[in-house]
Amino acid sequence: MRRFRLCTLNKFSPRFFLLAIANRDLLAQLIADSAHLPASIIYDPGLLLLCVPHQWFVALGIAKGQRIPVQRTILDSDTIEEKVKKLASMTQRLEQEVSAATSAATAAPEADAAQSTKRPLEDSSAATDATTEASAEDSVKKARFDDSATRGGKKKWERRDRRGTGRSDEREAASEPSGSSGDRLPKRKVAVKFGYCGIGYSGLQINPGVKTIEGDIFDAFCTAGAVSKDNAVNPNKVGLQRAARTDRGVHAAGNLLSLKLILQPDGLQEGETLVDKVNSLLPEFIRIWGVTRVQNGFNARQSCDSRMYEYLLPTYVFIPPKPGSTMHEMLKRLRDEELAKLKESNPDADSTSLDEVIAHPFWSAHGTEHDFATDVAAKKKYRLSDTELERIRTIFAKFSGSHNFHNFTVGKEFRDRSCQRFMKTLTISPTKVIGDCEWVSIKLHGQSFMLHQIRKMVGLLVLVGRSGAGMGLVDECFGPARVHIPKAPGLGLLLEQPIFEAYNRRIGNNNDKLTRLMKKSDNPGLQDELREGVGYKDHEDQMTKFKQAWIYDRITATEADTAEFAKWLNYLDVFQGPDFEYLNPKGVIPAKAIVKVGEFHRDASKHAKKDGDQQDQDQNQDDDDEDKEAYAMKGNQLDEYEG
Repeated sequence: MRRFRLCTLNKFSPRFFLLAIANRDLLAQLIADSAHLPASIIYDPGLLLLCVPHQWFVALGIAKGQRIPVQRTILDSDTIEEKVKKLASMTQRLEQEVSAATSAATAAPEADAAQSTKRPLEDSSAATDATTEASAEDSVKKARFDDSATRGGKKKWERRDRRGTGRSDEREAASEPSGSSGDRLPKRKVAVKFGYCGIGYSGLQINPGVKTIEGDIFDAFCTAGAVSKDNAVNPNKVGLQRAARTDRGVHAAGNLLSLKLILQPDGLQEGETLVDKVNSLLPEFIRIWGVTRVQNGFNARQSCDSRMYEYLLPTYVFIPPKPGSTMHEMLKRLRDEELAKLKESNPDADSTSLDEVIAHPFWSAHGTEHDFATDVAAKKKYRLSDTELERIRTIFAKFSGSHNFHNFTVGKEFRDRSCQRFMKTLTISPTKVIGDCEWVSIKLHGQSFMLHQIRKMVGLLVLVGRSGAGMGLVDECFGPARVHIPKAPGLGLLLEQPIFEAYNRRIGNNNDKLTRLMKKSDNPGLQDELREGVGYKDHEDQMTKFKQAWIYDRITATEADTAEFAKWLNYLDVFQGPDFEYLNPKGVIPAKAIVKVGEFHRDASKHAKKDGDQQDQDQNQDDDDEDKEAYAMKGNQLDEYEG
């Protein structure tokens, strides 16, 4: 059993009293649960110090220049929660003892002076007191976010010494009387429902040095006063968690954060809500839908039962590879091999399942001598037939149910049990023309998703759909053979919403019990225990308008400007190497298509050869950068990412 000791330093200034904590874990927990302490605190994790403002002792009636008889206590416990309770209990006893001593001193000052256990500090001049005060202030370090400190171009969390390096506003904030217990505003555990367009952002989660959605939202809450100055230095101090951690460029109509907020901060105008205030501080493409009080045990990620995603895909991606490209030549060879086998049993055989792919009507009508821009313009006029759409739906349906998706993420092996994921429902909408391009909406409802999983699922769907490969290939990819499945662009992916069915059922049952108790009891405190369920039904109209204006329209506009999907197809078509040999009519994975663990892909080409070369190289480099970044992550970090 580990031992935790609470002791004191033999220094007391007119402003601060320093408490030394003997264990770093206990200090961290006390900081996180600072509500158990009687006043706001300044702390330094490096020195294991808590610095309690003088206002606390003034409130207890302790005169300036008196030593405080703080007890030495050994805290033995198996849980941090019990340690915190013991500390709170000890602090309460100390308050009572000091208050009693102060009352006695007021009634009989002479007797109290003779009997008091409080020993006066050594006499010193006012100048000495001022020097001691300055020394105590300078010895306290505060965890800050250093805008100037960088490592490899990225900002980092670090502790800044306030001796000559801190800012004047930090010094004032450390000593301002608003930190007293009487002025502190209560924090409440809440679920924050929000939506965003991810274009131009490096993902959702706060990452010092880069622009993130969470960073903008947290800054807005701090500016609105919903997060105190002490907690604004680190989002972990308010227990920030997210339901789904989306990757770079991915959007969300509905996502959710859980954290502790001040729900009625100073500065709100009459009739203005916290949601109104925060939205006024955010860009229009990031919106807060609502803030819901939740139980203290609620965790945005762990309480989430399932997630719903949508992927917008232009239908021209199902046009077969351009004649003359590397992939087209590979498919021609596979067609010839299939025809040779057919002739062994039937000498009169003259057609195969790949004939239409090799000589597709689109390329026959358009021609193959045009440049990249001309090809893209023609592709956008392509329309998917009902027969082709039905085939695409049949392929996609093979992802339904529980499967091992180790081939649809990075850094995972077949034997890793975390790769087993359950897809509840999968649908593909009818086609819809937006501008001059035809699109389909792919909906995915699953218990959970891994990093790049949805993008790789769409990637395999496109590969099989445009190459004429056997549908059994999807089932093969759930097996132990490791293959290279390219990621579809992140542009088309958005999180519809996370779902909290189990939590809402528990809340409903708890509210029923509380309602029955309220009928039998006059206890007004029971009303405050009632909680709302977590959902998006009340925000559907807002979310629909937001999706159209800031997600759908921006996806289609970005594709029109940058031809992102066309560049991705070019990257696939000029890829050199055996990785895509699994795109054969039988849908089996040959030995030469299997890649080793840790390999991203085995593209043998270093320089592209046709129009769109630079785009192909850029797409290749983007994939490499994302994969290398993912492989550098630890397992628990990978598990948090989705999409």
